[in-house]
Amino acid sequence: MNKIFTTAILACLLTVLAMPIGADETKDHICFRALDTDKDGLVTFEEFAQHYGADEARFKTADADQDGRLTHEEYHGLLGHGG
Repeated sequence: MNKIFTTAILACLLTVLAMPIGADETKDHICFRALDTDKDGLVTFEEFAQHYGADEARFKTADADQDGRLTHEEYHGLLGHGG
């Protein structure tokens, strides 16, 4: 067997084994996608407010680059993953 192929298979296997048991990454990703009503990959304050109310302070805390839109990373930085 090719050494590179064997290394790639081993790396994939280790990645799968390192995943937490019972982790459900899709739950929070779906939540972000549900907030992103125009499907542009960003959540505006208006989209955020439809679910969380007009909590501008919370939105601004999450909006790390202060561009008025939350990226997936910014959103989960505020709310975390899981749960």
